[in-house]
Amino acid sequence: MKRAYAQHHPVVLARLIALAIIIAAGVYAYWVASRPATDGAAAAQKAFRDHLSDLHLTVGGTVTRLLADDTEGTPHQRFIIRTRLGQTLLIAHNLDLAPRVPVQTGDRINVNGIYEWNEHGGLVHQTHHNPSLRSARGGGWIKLDRTGKTYR
Repeated sequence: MKRAYAQHHPVVLARLIALAIIIAAGVYAYWVASRPATDGAAAAQKAFRDHLSDLHLTVGGTVTRLLADDTEGTPHQRFIIRTRLGQTLLIAHNLDLAPRVPVQTGDRINVNGIYEWNEHGGLVHQTHHNPSLRSARGGGWIKLDRTGKTYR
């Protein structure tokens, strides 16, 4: 009975094992890099600390303040949330492209949109479906925990 080639050549076997480990590490690194951040509060905090903008993220928080709509130009619903890490974020939700979200002070929400840096903690906009975006993301959303409804 013939033995496998690798049994006669331990160097070949060692190289095959090393190659398999390298491939597995590469696949794992790609998988980790392609996954969205699971901790949006930490991502928002890092973006604020590093003065980053144009960052797509999903973050949860509690509504702490309802603001008047911004009616200059495109109307936007505005409110402030506080993340679990204490950071405040202004949410600017385009009312021409999405329905008003019936938020109340104290509501828990999750927001998916684009973070922009400002000295107050930052703002999140593009929280609506946007058919002009050609990426797989296709726009953002706001999920109101109290109702379980997602607004796009």
